[in-house]
Amino acid sequence: MSNSRLKFPQPSKNIFITAIMLFLTACTTPLPQQPVVEQLLQDKNERAAQLAQLTSWTIKGKIAFIEGDDKQSANLYWQQDNNTLQLKLTSFLGVNVLTLSSANEQHVLTANGKTYTDDNLEDLLNQVSAIRLPVKALSYWLKGLKAQTEDVVLYSQTTQLPETLNAWVNHTYWHIDYQQYNLVNNYRLANKISIKHRDLTIKIAIHHWDID
Repeated sequence: MSNSRLKFPQPSKNIFITAIMLFLTACTTPLPQQPVVEQLLQDKNERAAQLAQLTSWTIKGKIAFIEGDDKQSANLYWQQDNNTLQLKLTSFLGVNVLTLSSANEQHVLTANGKTYTDDNLEDLLNQVSAIRLPVKALSYWLKGLKAQTEDVVLYSQTTQLPETLNAWVNHTYWHIDYQQYNLVNNYRLANKISIKHRDLTIKIAIHHWDID
């Protein structure tokens, strides 16, 4: 498999103005209104047990990858049903950037017009797209949960919700900041997350949580 960098499609000149207008509109899409502190209060052990049972969910939002002067962003769609995953990244014009399907430890990734398969998800992402995105761990981090027992969660003294998570994936360090929460069907779920790993920053803005 090639190790070419994932390409985010660029608009042609004849639709440049329209693209800019759509981009500005997309960037100003508001996050859900944050509940008052009293609504978010929840015992941390109770929340962890509750969310451990949440195995089917869908999120829609935006994701940005920032590495030095290189900044790329995409619309994000993630559907999780137990161990089955559908992940899509599209440009703000709706052009497919990356599609990932995972089931029974078999992974199919489509990027740059080509399709690849592998039984190792992280290797597949790294080799095909050059994206450093620990998808398995992220399925826990999005809910504010540890992916490994050695991960460390620090909680807000006000709400008892996770503020930061220090995690290790394949012996490399990742730092996750939970910057805003929303109340979704009695679940306290983050809708603004920042992830740092070495010189990479990943920003996720979740506009919609759908709980099955």
